[in-house]
Amino acid sequence: MDSVRYSCCALLAMLAFGICGVASSQDIFLSPEAEQTRDNAFSREDNLLLDEVERGCFNYLWNEVGDPAGLVRDRLNANVSSVAAVGFQLSSLPIGVERGWISRHDAEKRATSILRALVEDQGNKKYGIYLHYVDQNSAKLRTDAPEVQTSTVDHALLQSGAIPAAIYFGGEVRELVDQLIDEADWKAYARDGDNLLSFGWRSQKLETLDADGELRPWVWHVSGAEEALCYLHAVAAPQQDHAIDAKVAYQLKRKVGQHSDLPPYVVTWNGAMFTYFFDHCWIDYRRYQADDPSKFGGNGPRVNWFENTRRAFLAHRQRCIEKSSQLASLGENRWGLGPCVGLNDMQQVGYLVPELLPNHSGMDQWLGGTVAPYVTASALPFMPEETLAALREMKNLKNEQGEPLAWRSPDKGGYGFLDSFNLQQGFAPQEYIAIDVGPMLLLMENARTGLIWNLFHQHPHVRRAVERLGWQPR
Repeated sequence: MDSVRYSCCALLAMLAFGICGVASSQDIFLSPEAEQTRDNAFSREDNLLLDEVERGCFNYLWNEVGDPAGLVRDRLNANVSSVAAVGFQLSSLPIGVERGWISRHDAEKRATSILRALVEDQGNKKYGIYLHYVDQNSAKLRTDAPEVQTSTVDHALLQSGAIPAAIYFGGEVRELVDQLIDEADWKAYARDGDNLLSFGWRSQKLETLDADGELRPWVWHVSGAEEALCYLHAVAAPQQDHAIDAKVAYQLKRKVGQHSDLPPYVVTWNGAMFTYFFDHCWIDYRRYQADDPSKFGGNGPRVNWFENTRRAFLAHRQRCIEKSSQLASLGENRWGLGPCVGLNDMQQVGYLVPELLPNHSGMDQWLGGTVAPYVTASALPFMPEETLAALREMKNLKNEQGEPLAWRSPDKGGYGFLDSFNLQQGFAPQEYIAIDVGPMLLLMENARTGLIWNLFHQHPHVRRAVERLGWQPR
């Protein structure tokens, strides 16, 4: 499923490399409003709502898995697993234990099973970077997967998600995660000349990676959430001949945009909100000063990426409110557009990838105003008051029969918010996608307890990344 997301959201960016103009020099520092999010106190009613939403997300990641390995399904009825989804799944396990939903023993057993299947199989990776999709039962290559190639961004999400599990459980889980990190040869995926990272590697033989093949021609070159994770891990690779120089991470384009009189921020290729918040599932940028490209030969603005994403959400919500006069599905408490399942222009269920200004692409594609609740919920660390108001309204939306439109109660076997809804169409697909469920869970938990942030930042690999990237503590 997420292969479509990447091809729609990033492929055009790679083809357009070099035409996006010069980034603004305006620096973006942490604001008092961002500082205040550290001290947000959730009410009893807030916590009851958030417990419900988080429990639904966790139940999907716990229940919808293959056997015996236990990898989470890419989507509700899929027979493959995205390794990116597995990253979110692994990070969900400490949350499940701390919230009392599963025992520590069961969670550690699941983490061990998943990691053994992934790490011990030699046919699911090339140069230590994993396939985009693997079999959910065994973690092996599947020739009928939506895409049969390795993926740097999916591996980065897997590796990010595995790190909190390594710290939390220790033991064999830690050993397997450390092996996964150690084997990843990021330099093998660097393009000759500028060392920018390729999307991945594809074999000439569909059935095996043990054959001739080639790097995909597209590279990660525009600053965004996925790129941040790729380069963090590539810079921090423990084997020096696997690592790329930190200065490469500061070559990425930083173009500053603005909506109306709201604060400016560094924009992503298409402006879809997941391209702003995926990295925040693990990285707590509030710990650090704004980064400084000039120290690595770059010329872009200094940026605190927590503040940048907060501004992006503010602009996104405001644009949704302004657009509500044309798209009835949108409103003050109905916002949050991102890649999701919904009705396309042919009134068929398909995968929708919006593009919203300001961005690099110059496109403004609202796709009927279909709202993805995972986007809304993922804003909780950045604008909690607006997010809670929106979640309450979305949970209470009704269809023509007076039944919940976009909510399926975990108390009745549901997994909380469906992947999307559209009031104008009166439609919500009976679908869940793991890479949408995952960030919703992690970011809500981080907003409440900081659990995943705290675990992630304890790992030596992350500390090495911080040092090499020159991030200075605040």
